[in-house]
Amino acid sequence: MKLNRIIALVCLLGLGAQAKQKPNVVLLLTDDQSYHLGMLGVQGLETPNIDELAKQGVFFTKAYSASASCAPCRGAILTGMHSSANGHWRNTVGPILSDPDRDFTRQSSKVDGVGVHEDIPTLIEVLRDNGYFTGITEKWHLSPAWKFPFDFRDTANLKPSGSANAMKNFIKAAKGKPFFIQCNVDNTHRPFQKHIKINGDLPKVDPALVELPPHWPDTPRTRQDYAEYLTTVQHADAVIGAILEVVAEAGLLENTIFIYSSDQGFCYHRAKATAYDWGVHVPLSFTGPGIKGGVVSDALVGHVDLMPTILDFAGLPIPETVQGKSLRPVLEGRRKDAGRTFIVSEHNAHGGSPQEYYPTRSITDGRYRYIWNKAHERVPDFDIDTMATDPNWRKVAHQPAWMPWDATPSDIWENNACEEIIFNKEQFPEAYRLLKESMFRPQFELYDLKNDPYETKNLAANPEYKSVAARLGKSLKKWMETEGDIGDPRSIKRRK
Repeated sequence: MKLNRIIALVCLLGLGAQAKQKPNVVLLLTDDQSYHLGMLGVQGLETPNIDELAKQGVFFTKAYSASASCAPCRGAILTGMHSSANGHWRNTVGPILSDPDRDFTRQSSKVDGVGVHEDIPTLIEVLRDNGYFTGITEKWHLSPAWKFPFDFRDTANLKPSGSANAMKNFIKAAKGKPFFIQCNVDNTHRPFQKHIKINGDLPKVDPALVELPPHWPDTPRTRQDYAEYLTTVQHADAVIGAILEVVAEAGLLENTIFIYSSDQGFCYHRAKATAYDWGVHVPLSFTGPGIKGGVVSDALVGHVDLMPTILDFAGLPIPETVQGKSLRPVLEGRRKDAGRTFIVSEHNAHGGSPQEYYPTRSITDGRYRYIWNKAHERVPDFDIDTMATDPNWRKVAHQPAWMPWDATPSDIWENNACEEIIFNKEQFPEAYRLLKESMFRPQFELYDLKNDPYETKNLAANPEYKSVAARLGKSLKKWMETEGDIGDPRSIKRRK
C-alpha cells in the first residue's frame, strides 16, 4: 500500500465528526513491542501507518500495560481490571484460533485453572449483549475461552494480505451491525527471523543504522538482533496499514474508532515479563469520530482504561467491577488528564510453572518508577554465565523466575542478544552488571525516568530520594489495600 494513500485515509479520521450511530471499534494490538515508533525518533525505523494514525488522533506518551505478559495484559484490556483482581494473573493454556468451536465453550478439553472469574463481565460479553458483532485475529491467549464469546475468529498469517482478508471477511460477517474487532499483530513476538521470512518482500531495518541502548554491547550480533526486532515493528506497521485500507474501502472510516497499542514491552531482559519501564511502557493512540486530532497527551493512562472508554463511546454502562477510567473526556479535549497521579503495573508469573512465580508491583507518577520485588529472595542457583557458555542452554526450555525463556539465549526463540552481554562482559561491564542485577534484584527499586530512562541507577537506598521512595511506596501499598491486591494471587481460586 502506498504511503500517500494511507495518509489520505487517515486524514479522514481526524475530522472530529461525531459517530452517526454506535461506533465500530478496531483494536490494533501488537505483541511484545516497547515504546518504539518512527515518530518517536527510533533510528532506522519507519512506521508511517501507525505514525499517521497517531498524529490524526490522540497519542499518549505515558501509557502503561497492566501486566507485562501476554495473557494477563489481554485479560486486563478486556475486563478493565488488573490481573490480580480479575483472576487472569499468568499466561494460560487454552485453545488456538484454528481450533473447533467446541474448544471455546464449557465443553472444551483445553481449560486452564487460572482465568477471569465467572462473575466479572468482560468487554466481549457486554458488547455481545448490546448488539455488537465481535471478532479476534491471529492470537487467543485468554482464559477461560467462554468468557470471551467472540463471534468471529481468524488466524490471519502475519502478512498484510492475511490481516486484510481477515478484516474483509469480518466486515462481511458483521452484516451491518456495529462491531468490535481485536486485530492481534504478532509479528513483533520472537522468533524474529522466522517472522521476517514470512514477509520477505517487505523492507528490513539496516543494522548499521540502528542506535543501540547505551548500556548494550555494540557488537554485530547485538545490532543484528535489535535490527530484526525493529524490522518486525516495520512489518507490523504494514499489517496495520492493510487493515486500515480495508476499513476505508468498506466506507466505514467515519464511524470507526481505531485504538493502537502493544500488549507489553519487547523480548529482552529488564523488559517483557517484568515491571520495569521497558516492560510496561507502551505506545497508545485513539483516532476516530469525536476524538481530537493532532494531540499528544502526557496523561497517565493504562490498558485498564480501554474497556471503560470503549463502552463510554458506545453509550453503554460501565460495569462496577472496572478499575480503569474512561478516557473520553481527554480524547474529546474536555480534560487534560485522566484524574490520576500515579498508575500501577504488576507481574506475577509468566507461565504456569512454579519456577516462574516472581510477584512484582510497580508504580509510576510519570517521573519516577518505584518497584517492589515481593520475591526478591529468589535468585539463580547457577552461574548466569552458563546461559552463554553451556551450548545445551540454547536447546532446552528454561523457566526462570527472573525473565521469560525467550529473553535468554535460545535457538527456539532465536535470541542472540542476551549472550553477547556475557561473552563481552569485560568490554561492556555495565551491560553485564544490569543483566545480573535483573536476576538478583533487591526488595525495592527506584528510578528517575527523566534523567535515567533506561533505569540503570537504583535510587531506592539513596538518602536524597528518601521522600520520593516513601511517597510512592505508601501510594502503592494503599492502592493494593484499596483494590484488594494481596500480592499472591496463587491462593485465590477462580470464582465459578
